[in-house]
Amino acid sequence: MNNKIKQVTNVVDADRCDELLTKLIQDERQYNDTIDDNYIVTNHFNQMLDDENIIILAYYINKTIVGYILIRKMANNTCLLDGLYVEKEYRNKGIGKSLLTEAISRIKNMNVKYVDINVMYNNIIAKHIYEKLGFVGYEIKMRKSI
Repeated sequence: MNNKIKQVTNVVDADRCDELLTKLIQDERQYNDTIDDNYIVTNHFNQMLDDENIIILAYYINKTIVGYILIRKMANNTCLLDGLYVEKEYRNKGIGKSLLTEAISRIKNMNVKYVDINVMYNNIIAKHIYEKLGFVGYEIKMRKSI
């Protein structure tokens, strides 16, 4: 098996990441009931391929992308890790941790002070992974149903 992480640089791989982002959004429906169950992401990552402040990393197994993470350099001396996702059948194999570790490694060379990541409040599994890598809570967004 040939496994590796590399930067997404072409439209075909960007389209695959759109498919994975659609799955991520659908998975988040369990934490956010306002998400439309028919929502499909198209042409999202293609628009980012030439943005020098964005890096899309993908985890490939036998030339197929099974996970991705997006790094976005922000104006406030911070990078945002956005949209980490791994296909369900490849979870619990260290792929998410590998993507996070590689992203953090690349961010260290970007001359920023902080790395932020957003996570749904009730996504205990994701929060646990992030905490193991040294992320700590620093901001809470609250919502009330009406």
